[in-house]
Amino acid sequence: MKRILTLVSLISVTPLALLAQAAAAPAPAVKSVSLLQELSSPFILPLWFCSALIVYLVIDIYLKSSAKQFIPPADLEAVRTFFRAGDYHGAYSWSAGTSGAVAAVVHAGIKHSNEGKTATEDAMGAAIIGENSKFQNKIAYLSVIGVIAPMVGLTGTVVGMIQAFAAMGAAGAADPSKLSGAIGHVLHATAAGLAVAIPAFVFYYLLRNRVSHQIHELTVVVNDLFRSYPYEHLQGVVFEGGEHVAATPNWITGAAPVGSVSGEAQA
Repeated sequence: MKRILTLVSLISVTPLALLAQAAAAPAPAVKSVSLLQELSSPFILPLWFCSALIVYLVIDIYLKSSAKQFIPPADLEAVRTFFRAGDYHGAYSWSAGTSGAVAAVVHAGIKHSNEGKTATEDAMGAAIIGENSKFQNKIAYLSVIGVIAPMVGLTGTVVGMIQAFAAMGAAGAADPSKLSGAIGHVLHATAAGLAVAIPAFVFYYLLRNRVSHQIHELTVVVNDLFRSYPYEHLQGVVFEGGEHVAATPNWITGAAPVGSVSGEAQA
């Protein structure tokens, strides 16, 4: 009877012992990935390049669009000195050899000043548009980065989730904790894309407004310089590079067409 009781007790205790042993066994180690490794994935590397490009564009545009850099006081004083002395040929030569928005607009205005006020203002307006385009073309890259960066990050997330589901399906794993961990890893790509896109859009609007303000100031300054410009005394004056190339139509002058002249010369 004692032997039977001992056997029954062993049979009842054995499953409990096995369960306790299984609970005491260490859980399989989960492979951890550092944040640096996450940020070095192939889909995040282009975002690093976009970040560096944002830093370059912001610093470059911010410095060049400052008041002293965009409308240098020395350039304004040089133009005023030439205009006060009536040395318009000197001002034209100075503006041709000087870089900057003020010199470019003044050069265009003087070049067409012999055609009257309307032609001069049109030429200066075109020059101001050209100076504005130099900045707006660079600023537009910030908008492009702001649109593309989240798409790149989302692509990395989608590809990572596809790979995670494929690996878990092949291993036959159905643990929700493992699935959430895999999804958490691949979401770093989306977060990185948003971290790049948000500053890009912020600086896009800030720099665009900054440049627009400087363009307005340039327009005011140039109009003030040409306010008392002696257009009537410059009629017929030709500045270097401003010669007229359009002649009276040949059906009025009776001149032979260009093709026929060259053909006769070859014959």
